[in-house]
Amino acid sequence: MDSNSTLLVMGTARGGTTLLTASLGAHPEIAMLDEEFTGAVFRVTGGKIRGNKLCVPNHLEWKKHWHWSLRLAGLNGFLRKRKFYNLIPRSELSLVHYMQRAPLQPVCVLRDPNAVIHSIKTREHRTTGIAVYRWCRYMEIVEQLIEEAHSNPNLAQPVLVSFEGLVAQPEAVLQTLCNSLDIPFSPQMLEGPQRNVRYPRQGFEADKSRGGNKPNYLKQVPSLALQRYKRLMKLDICQHAAVTPTLASELA
Repeated sequence: MDSNSTLLVMGTARGGTTLLTASLGAHPEIAMLDEEFTGAVFRVTGGKIRGNKLCVPNHLEWKKHWHWSLRLAGLNGFLRKRKFYNLIPRSELSLVHYMQRAPLQPVCVLRDPNAVIHSIKTREHRTTGIAVYRWCRYMEIVEQLIEEAHSNPNLAQPVLVSFEGLVAQPEAVLQTLCNSLDIPFSPQMLEGPQRNVRYPRQGFEADKSRGGNKPNYLKQVPSLALQRYKRLMKLDICQHAAVTPTLASELA
């Protein structure tokens, strides 16, 4: 990668994107933004690789994008939690806009659907239906990016990283990620948890990859979405980093 390309970290809300973004932002050659919605990422100076982190679909969609007139609905707490509002991405740029502006390198974070759905429900106080919709829509977008990359010269093949693999063996996974992006690994990337401005931690907390006592929401997830997830997990770079993510066997 070089400074002419845009590094876009994508995932669901509560899917581990912030941790990976902090690790990439600690790299001396990368300038990462966290949930920047206006296109300021294209004004990064200094010759560093520019990057942004956005969640799908509540921040970023394939063609849909935010418009100022939608702000009024967001001021109402009741409307903000309805599904129709969750169909409106907050970014003023869509994925199509990103691809039109400059070469795009997506890095897609995959996480156990049960963990994501539970976290969206308990931490963001959204309904199960909204949480399931967000995770399923993200699976669709990742597959669409993979297909589009075959014919779009401005889109590189997405690099897929499982959250479970990242927290289990962060150094091996981050080294593999840097190899995939054609940039040198920097040990400073291992300081990602401490540099995470949203959720600062002392380390990568491998225990977060364990299921715990969460309710089982998988019966409410369409089988097609689970099949997509299984296919995508086979492309996870953690497989090349000798890491075995926890959920793969559970869905086999």
